[in-house]
Amino acid sequence: MNKPRTRSRPIPFLSLCAASALSVGAACAADAPAVSLEPAPSPPPPAPLGVFGADMPPEGKLVLSIIPQFANASTLLKGTRAMSPAEVVTTTPWHLDPTKTLRGVPQNAFVATQTVALAYGVAKDLALVVTIGMAEKNLDFLTFKGPSGATPLGVSHTGTDSLTDATAAAVYRIYADPVHRVQINLGMSFPTGSNHNSFTLLQADGTYLTSRAFYAMQIGSGTFDIMPGAVYAGHIDKWSWGLSYRGRLPLAANPQNYLYGDLHSFDAWGGYTWIPGLTTTLRVNASLQGPIRGQDALIAGKAPAANPQFYGGQRVEIFGGATISGKFIGLDNVSVAIEGGPTVYQNLNGPQLSKNWQAGMALRFKI
Repeated sequence: MNKPRTRSRPIPFLSLCAASALSVGAACAADAPAVSLEPAPSPPPPAPLGVFGADMPPEGKLVLSIIPQFANASTLLKGTRAMSPAEVVTTTPWHLDPTKTLRGVPQNAFVATQTVALAYGVAKDLALVVTIGMAEKNLDFLTFKGPSGATPLGVSHTGTDSLTDATAAAVYRIYADPVHRVQINLGMSFPTGSNHNSFTLLQADGTYLTSRAFYAMQIGSGTFDIMPGAVYAGHIDKWSWGLSYRGRLPLAANPQNYLYGDLHSFDAWGGYTWIPGLTTTLRVNASLQGPIRGQDALIAGKAPAANPQFYGGQRVEIFGGATISGKFIGLDNVSVAIEGGPTVYQNLNGPQLSKNWQAGMALRFKI
């Protein structure tokens, strides 16, 4: 005699919602949506350190970055041609009196900045970024003897330091799919840095004079500047790439009666993620900046760097970098980014010092 077959009832899946509700003596609604067990999509690989507006913090998260950067400049260029200090002082007229020649030239400059940046994810597709920092500029300046000629007299070692100009910007993602994303940003620079620093230089008669430092030795601009930008970035598997633009456009002259030329900066980069948490990048930057418009009456030395027309030009730089997650040492919310490289092409409004290299790092804390 066959036993009657009983239909077994399937045991319903206990959802996370139900488990949570039972733990407090409540019940979930029968029509509550099921909790997805699919893993959240992983964030895209990080962009190079020098690219602004590509990496956005998650909604509700704050990222604190400490960013030291260093740069060096030497070799006087007029256009793309190198000039010796002696050639500059014997062939370049003083811009305030063309009947007289220059009596000194900068030989070497070193710049160090320490920036603090805060980025906050306001919404899924919107972030705010503010920055402020300190900068120090050191200069070796060669003075020539007497009112004319090319006899070296001595070298001054001088410098300036101050707060940098503060910036605030909004970054908005206007498009994103599993491969591509497009983001725009709009910011403002505020004149918190000093643009009336002084330094002391050896004069052609052997005395020393303290006066207003050259334009390139000032830390701040003294102006309010609009900073527009846009980023396209993509990634497939371990490869990533992108293009970006950012400008800095002064709105009006500062109290010293001048403003820097418009700055336009373009980046193209590629990256490779070797393992999750370790991405290396190669970035090419091209920048274009016009000469200074107007003139500070107190910057009047007989040196090329005192001429507002001897400022700006075109540069192409190449940077290699890497971003390393702190999870390798148990610090999931910390990362380190490094980047550095040389300048490979310059066409300068000069004679002025040409940039040799730039290097920096960022220590980031996600809060």
